[in-house]
Amino acid sequence: MESKNILKIRLSDLFRATLSDDCGNEGFIGIAPDGSNYHVVVPVDRQIARGLKFWIHPEDGTPFGGYKDWQYFCCLTYTKTEDQREYDQRLKQAKENGWLIQNWGRSHGFNIEILDDMA
Repeated sequence: MESKNILKIRLSDLFRATLSDDCGNEGFIGIAPDGSNYHVVVPVDRQIARGLKFWIHPEDGTPFGGYKDWQYFCCLTYTKTEDQREYDQRLKQAKENGWLIQNWGRSHGFNIEILDDMA
């Protein structure tokens, strides 16, 4: 059952949650159970995100002890290269994360729109 409301996520928030793969941290976008709101959780240490003992998950069902019953999308990181400015690399990955979270959201019943507030 897909939410009829549209959750608008700012590209600048996705940019903030999109980290370099060599920093050892990840960024998450948490979405309320009814799809009405979201929040950014960043930085999250990879080991904490996966659980210090990966076979023991937090009792609230979140990857790192976030809000109960919220769904969390882990933003993919970007790789720094010498042939492109880091800002451009991060922005490109943030936009891809926007596309990915829209698809992920549909599979969880959320209707997500990305607002490009970085133009």
